[in-house]
Amino acid sequence: MLNELISAPARDRLPYKIVEVPGKGMGVVALRRFKRYEQIMLDYATLLVDISFASEIPAQQGYRLLRLAVDQLSEPSSVLELGQSNSMARDAVENVLRTNAFHTILGDEPHMALYPDVSRINHACKPNAYTRFIPKSQQVSVAAAKDIQPGEEITISYITLGQTYPERKEALQLWGFNCTCSLCMSSPAQVAASDERRRQIADLRSEAISAFQTGRSYQALRITRQVVNLLPAEELFPLYSEQYENMARVYFVLRDREKAEKYAKLSLDVLAEQGYIDRVKPELLDTMWKRFADEQAGKV
Repeated sequence: MLNELISAPARDRLPYKIVEVPGKGMGVVALRRFKRYEQIMLDYATLLVDISFASEIPAQQGYRLLRLAVDQLSEPSSVLELGQSNSMARDAVENVLRTNAFHTILGDEPHMALYPDVSRINHACKPNAYTRFIPKSQQVSVAAAKDIQPGEEITISYITLGQTYPERKEALQLWGFNCTCSLCMSSPAQVAASDERRRQIADLRSEAISAFQTGRSYQALRITRQVVNLLPAEELFPLYSEQYENMARVYFVLRDREKAEKYAKLSLDVLAEQGYIDRVKPELLDTMWKRFADEQAGKV
């Protein structure tokens, strides 16, 4: 695969390094400063496996095929040395996939994709980086969620952002470790305060949707503004675009085109800044208006 083409000299020029991290095993550290939303890593899939593979191929035959695929790599160790923490797996390669693979779509079918360098990035509940998928090339880009200094460990979240401590603890059982990130290791009072904000954000998001669906548009706007004000304390930057789009949707229903366009552009600006879209194009606004109109007409 394409990541096999990264030569040793080229790897030496990468702006990050895979190293032993005390108490965590292997991890990734920055070798230079990264600004917020700057790309840190671009990784290619070493293995792509159809989700239906396990159910359609006899187990032992499947294990042989997975092992054959790995053995054909120039560096099989790039896969076999990855973490293995899935108790349900009966084979080393299967375990690596279940522990490290990302879900992706290829040819309209769900697949598991394994990205060796991304798989070395450790988890944090308030991570300093995030992943961006590039469907056309099956690549994954890792970008800085905040400014990162040289020597700082790069982290991403393995689970949905915004969960409370008990929810995170349960979700991370899949990987078989207790999180020791700065958020989880905060004082009990700080963890409790964070959990309360996160519960409030989740409740308000639900309340805003309910208010909008029952025709209480101005109440929906007021609640959504409350959500936006709570996001910075929990560093939930991925939710900004969603909230701005929701406000645009409400103003669209209220027939306030000026404010609808203002918040629609804010939503798209956030996506562009975060690298999910190249730039804000007029057709993206047209697509949003059409979606809002279809929703209002009950077509979706």
